[in-house]
Amino acid sequence: MFKVGRASVAGQCSTEHSVLSTQYSILCSALAIAVAITLGCTPAPTSVPTTKVNLVRADAATLNDLVASHKGKVVLVDYWATWCLPCVENFHHTVELSKKYGDKGLAAISVSFDLFEDEAKVRDFLAKQGANFDNLISSHDNTGQKTWTDFGIGPLPEYRLYDREGTLIKKWESGVDQTELDAKIQELLPAK
Repeated sequence: MFKVGRASVAGQCSTEHSVLSTQYSILCSALAIAVAITLGCTPAPTSVPTTKVNLVRADAATLNDLVASHKGKVVLVDYWATWCLPCVENFHHTVELSKKYGDKGLAAISVSFDLFEDEAKVRDFLAKQGANFDNLISSHDNTGQKTWTDFGIGPLPEYRLYDREGTLIKKWESGVDQTELDAKIQELLPAK
């Protein structure tokens, strides 16, 4: 009887040891994975090509002067902000249009309505987008009525298209159908 009891106790100890050993192994494995992730055994971030951008603080008068300085070109103005999701989602179209038609006579201008405290964020966004055209940020440093009135804009995003003489041809508020915009640019480009 003693031997059976002892065998029973020994068997129980062996089972408990086996369970503890398994739990310890799992815990060690989980800890090793956590350390590896923390110490950088994750894929290296892919580098995004960036463009050095020029960002100028400006009001509507400065924008008007800039549009006039592009006389002889079709001018696309994209009014946007980093806090405006549709603006951010569609900005790449402005960059694409600039690249596609820049050598055919299109000048693109972007006007950000972000606050000065977000200027670094705006620059970073523009650089990552490859916006190597004229980029302005509202000199009003607010998004209130004075800003909207000065620039004469409605809901963002807003796009304006000027002909080669600097005449406003079309204005789109709250976004634009990109196919329509592309067609309108193509229509205006041949006129010299």
